[in-house]
Amino acid sequence: MNKIKLLLLFLFLSTSIVFAQQKKYVSYVVKKGETIKSIAKVYHISKRDLRRLNPGVSKKPRANTVIIVPNKNFGKAVTNINKVEDNLYIVKPKETLFGISRKFGITIEELKAANPILKTKEDVKIGMKLVIPEPTSTQAKDSINYVLHTVVIDDTIFNLTRRYEVTEESLLNLNPILKEGLKLGMLLKIKPIEDVEEEDLFKEKIDFNKELNVVLMLPYQLNKFTDSIRNKSFERSNTLLNYTIDFHLGAAMAIDSLRQKGLTINVTYMDTEKSNYKLQYLVNKNDFSETDVVIGPLFYDKAHWLSKHINVPVVAPLFSKKQGEMSSGNLIQSSPNIEAYENKLLTYMEEIYKGETIVVVNDEKPENQSKLWRIVNKLKAFDSIQNVTVIKSKDGFIASKIFTKKMDTLAKNWVFLISNDKITTAATVNNLKTYVEDVDVRLFALNKGENFNNVNNSFLGKLNFVFPASEFLNINDVKVQRFYKKYKSKNYALPTKYAIRGFDVTYDTLIRIASAESLEDGLKDGKSLRIARVFDYDKKLFGSFRNIGVFLIQYTKDLDAIILE
Repeated sequence: MNKIKLLLLFLFLSTSIVFAQQKKYVSYVVKKGETIKSIAKVYHISKRDLRRLNPGVSKKPRANTVIIVPNKNFGKAVTNINKVEDNLYIVKPKETLFGISRKFGITIEELKAANPILKTKEDVKIGMKLVIPEPTSTQAKDSINYVLHTVVIDDTIFNLTRRYEVTEESLLNLNPILKEGLKLGMLLKIKPIEDVEEEDLFKEKIDFNKELNVVLMLPYQLNKFTDSIRNKSFERSNTLLNYTIDFHLGAAMAIDSLRQKGLTINVTYMDTEKSNYKLQYLVNKNDFSETDVVIGPLFYDKAHWLSKHINVPVVAPLFSKKQGEMSSGNLIQSSPNIEAYENKLLTYMEEIYKGETIVVVNDEKPENQSKLWRIVNKLKAFDSIQNVTVIKSKDGFIASKIFTKKMDTLAKNWVFLISNDKITTAATVNNLKTYVEDVDVRLFALNKGENFNNVNNSFLGKLNFVFPASEFLNINDVKVQRFYKKYKSKNYALPTKYAIRGFDVTYDTLIRIASAESLEDGLKDGKSLRIARVFDYDKKLFGSFRNIGVFLIQYTKDLDAIILE
């Protein structure tokens, strides 16, 4: 009898159908390109719930990050529990049958044959698990990791190196057959395809048959220049003229770079002379019907006026506090609004919040009160919020005993400074010096303006200071170094921030026109990172296109400034 019981127990334990010992949650290794959003969709839970399971994990975790996900088989009978799905490919956002087949060097037919589910589908969906068959073509397999180019009439090796920003040596190494010369129809490997983790990056798809007509409208003030020469009194200290020249030099360099890629660009330069009358005169005198875009005027109110009087996209190059209330259908705001800074920072704080005590510091200025309580209400909406308190400076000063009451010395603290007042900023920082060595405290602000000029960056590093910014220059970036070298060799000086802005705004605008049917279509094609700016356009109904691209910067204890997002 005991032997029969033992045999039955053995058969029960060794069956492939298992009901017991299932875990509600299991570990999951993030694959390259996956995001919290795409993973949440696969596991049929909300992004918020997935973030709760994985506090501290960013929206776009690095490949090979181990996270916790729901066990799909929890509460169900699991057949063949040891089966693994490591060899399956999970479809990422925006992927297509064509893109996946190119990625793995196979045909669409081969992909469909290996995955019967695709026979009834027009295309793949996010989260689909696909079997990737071995490619039958060795040539395709060899070429899948490279940007490819088919040689056409008028192609030269020199033009290809300029167009794709590669060296002649690397081109020859990848294509030994080029030693015999270029031949029509030849398929060339240009450079390795870089793996990109961003979901919505703008991709250049330049139409080299397109001819761009551009107007650069800036306050060159040539009338003053002529008068100054005549009177021998040229104003070398003319700040506006310096800004204009620097922006022009950056824009000219962008146009030159695109021409070297093979684009045909016709540029008309117009001088607004910083005069409303001259701007009106330019509109009345010139025909803009064939113009693809006007970059400028430099000041926002004039760019806004121009957009109301011509039926052409107008790019406003500089930020203005007025841009939140002044918009039009064909006006493009290339600088982000204050709202974009606020949203970027608060979204990040909500994602990483794990019960910290939040202390908000504000000044007494009436114009800052609506912003203060708007932000406080958003902070209080965080999941599992513990404590949000407000400290207001009095005549710019804050007594240390007030901080002592608000801070939790035994827990983690976040101090959120909502003020550009220099005295309030200094008072906040001086109070934090008391705590930084013994208390876990972190500082946040909506920007790093002039109010931080007298604050030591090394101390901000100790506070892991985090703030949003519209511009960030990484001098260790090879692309940035190349830009500096080229600019200096051409202009015999280092680029100013206005020169860099001129390059970034002009290059991004024109490459989007060249890569789409129109500038409006190009602005919808995703996020782009240039020398010092990120461009990510959004449009409200009947409003302007707005750049909402903002960096999130953190100072570290190693005295580095790093991009968090």
